[in-house]
Parts: sequence; structure tokens; C-alpha cells
Amino acid sequence: MSHVQTQVQRFIDDEVETGREIGLQVAAYHRGALIADAWSGVADVRSGRRVDPETLFVVFSVSKAVTATVIHLLAERSRLDYDTPIADYWPAFAQHGKAAITVRQALTHTAGLPHLPRHLRPEELLV
Repeated sequence: MSHVQTQVQRFIDDEVETGREIGLQVAAYHRGALIADAWSGVADVRSGRRVDPETLFVVFSVSKAVTATVIHLLAERSRLDYDTPIADYWPAFAQHGKAAITVRQALTHTAGLPHLPRHLRPEELLV
């Protein structure tokens, strides 16, 4: 087991043991090589099922960083322009008055989009 793998495993085990986390996974790559692949804790509190390498997790905000990175790479490679409306790349986005919203506005959270659809209650996100 590599030094990095050992450190990551110890860290996430500690997070679970102290109660800061219930269950989690970490995979880390360096220059394309997997250097840590660790998991710890409980995936399902009701059944007691443990986290394993196949456990799926909801990531929510993690996808923002990945998406922003991809967008910046595409812009750097002249495949996307920040001031172009999103609908030019994704036509369906233009629905409901969003046709003029640019990539830049989405990235800087200045597009003026509401949080949740009006019919959706916060507790419905937990189902």
C-alpha cells in the first residue's frame, strides 16, 4: 500500500470514527495515475450496509468545479466563448426566457435563475 493511500485511508477512517462523516469515498489521481482509492463508513444507516468501492454518492456541488474546469479548458482551446449565449451550445436551454443568458453569467452566478422550481418542496429533494 502506498504512503498516500495509507494517509488518505487513515484520514477518512478518522472522519468516520469521530462522527464528522457517516460514510465516504476518496479517489485521487496524479498525472493520470490512481494514487489513492479509499472508502470508509456506512452507506445506508437503516440497513447498516457499509461503503464499498461500488457505492454511489450524490455529489451536488462537486459537479460545479468539474463543469467550470471543463468550460475553462474549452474556452482556452477556443471551442467556447464566455460571452456567447448558452443556448447557442445547448438550444433547449433557451426555454422559459433564458435565451440570452451567457456562459459568463452562468459561471459568475449572475444569470438570475431561481433556486428551485416553484412546485418542488425542499423535502422532496431528500427522497
